[in-house]
Amino acid sequence: MKNLEKELLRQFDGLYNFRDIGGGETLNGRKMKTGILFRSDELSRLSQKDLEKIKLLNIKSICDLRTPREQRSKPSRIKSEHGIQLINISIHDKSQEFTHLEFFKFLVGKSSTIDFKKIMKDLYYNMAFTSSIQINEVVTLLSEQKNLPALIHCTGGKDRTGFISAVIQLLVGVPYQTVLDDYLFSNELIAPRMKKVEKFIRWMSLFQISPDRIKPMLEVRREYLDEIYNDIMEKYGTVEDYLCQACNVQQSSLENLKHLLLE
Repeated sequence: MKNLEKELLRQFDGLYNFRDIGGGETLNGRKMKTGILFRSDELSRLSQKDLEKIKLLNIKSICDLRTPREQRSKPSRIKSEHGIQLINISIHDKSQEFTHLEFFKFLVGKSSTIDFKKIMKDLYYNMAFTSSIQINEVVTLLSEQKNLPALIHCTGGKDRTGFISAVIQLLVGVPYQTVLDDYLFSNELIAPRMKKVEKFIRWMSLFQISPDRIKPMLEVRREYLDEIYNDIMEKYGTVEDYLCQACNVQQSSLENLKHLLLE
């Protein structure tokens, strides 16, 4: 796909955090293919033009990391009749609970004690070490050629999707700094949307929560990925061993995935 076409395809009406996971060079001089794996925020706001653009990407599978509650709240505009396989692999994200009106009383009552940074760090730890079944499902799904090209998404496309994307990039040998830069790029793409979310949460808390206190939840931070990456490396030595030992992914699936994603 030509660079110009890629740039045009990023410009969706109803997506703000869409991009190709590929393109990075690996430590051994190979390159992660483009046009195979994509990542984005949730798909409830897609326009008709957006649906046509998705079709142009020839996506075979969409992996939705949201919980059933999130899926009901914002149903995807892409349906099975579009000829795309829709797979729900739910990873819980406590931070998403604070975007629902039913938590108004909770925010008002406990706004002074909520530690948003801790919520986010706990989310990353839980993704890495208590969501092993879900990570296994995602990686195994993507290791089969019939399911590619594929799109991975959650609600904002920054944390759950960001973590899974980083794990895949690291598995195929993309240097950590490159992976980190791509992970942090979400902040540029989500900034306008997160400003609206910030205002909504502040309103729900009757303005008892300051913008600075909310901020850890509305952006990705180097420390979030650094800490969990260091934990994984300390416990398992490599991302590949982490996927094999902690997530019980078959070695054959990892080899297939690397073969499919590397030029």
